[in-house]
Amino acid sequence: MVEEAKGPIYNMLRINKCSGRTALSMVLMRVQCRNLTSTSSLLQQLQTPEEIMITKKLQDALSPKLVKVQDISGGCGSMFSINVTSDKFNTLTTVKQHKMINEILREDIPRWHGLQLQTKKDTSK
Repeated sequence: MVEEAKGPIYNMLRINKCSGRTALSMVLMRVQCRNLTSTSSLLQQLQTPEEIMITKKLQDALSPKLVKVQDISGGCGSMFSINVTSDKFNTLTTVKQHKMINEILREDIPRWHGLQLQTKKDTSK
């Protein structure tokens, strides 16, 4: 029987009997997952030209508290998820809010395959 060494390095390298992987490789996998999550989060902050154009149109027309435009088509620009919070919606029903967004984007929507739209009233004022 091998004499048990003590210390953090040994503990990291000892074999996990359940999975057969070393603890070190498990630590490295966790680090890679964290890096992937950070990269994914960073990529979500970047916008395609189409997302930027849609965001600008909505900002110019509504002066919203929140606008989030995301291309959910896998990058080809044919389907978008749009979330808007604006005080201009405060007196409108959801249907009228959506009609307002559709009117703002009327020149763009015919090029798209689909649209997910979520609007909210800005009651913070």
